Amino acid sequence: MDNGASSYLRFLDGDNDAFVEIIRQYKDGLVLFINSFVNNIHVSEEAADEAFLKLYVNKPRYKSGNSFKTWLYTIGRNTALNYLKKSKRISSEPIEDYYYISDETDIESEYIKGEQNIILHQAINSLNKEYAQVLHLIYFEELTNDETAHIMGKTQRQLSDLIYRAKNSLRKELERRGFDGQI
Repeated sequence: MDNGASSYLRFLDGDNDAFVEIIRQYKDGLVLFINSFVNNIHVSEEAADEAFLKLYVNKPRYKSGNSFKTWLYTIGRNTALNYLKKSKRISSEPIEDYYYISDETDIESEYIKGEQNIILHQAINSLNKEYAQVLHLIYFEELTNDETAHIMGKTQRQLSDLIYRAKNSLRKELERRGFDGQI
């Protein structure tokens, strides 16, 4: 598949099965990406559903300047940020009070195979949020630096610095955890 753009265009032409293909291909990754913002897997799933609902109902125009995945993840990021704004107005309780680690582990186990990758993913999740987001987008979602910079609203220079700091932070975290595997 050509990154979802053809499926989205078919959907815009009235093929609802094409939209199902988009959801199947991108939902798990989008949920994990959104979770790096909201730290609640249930809310992440709802936010991903809301992002897909925006596509389905509003049918925004896709511009081929960026990959479909970059465009979709930008919509997901904006949805997550809107949720965070709303939750600050609604609740003063910290979001960590609602964090269900066992549910996240189930999704991680399905999405990330192998014990070393699970350790790596947990170490990434313990990092600063921006570090976790940039590492997730580049290494798990395999987006380019340009696509990642677009999604995160960064310049190329800012992104390069962020990647460098994120890698150093991850290396230190893995050493702290006693990780002895190759990455």
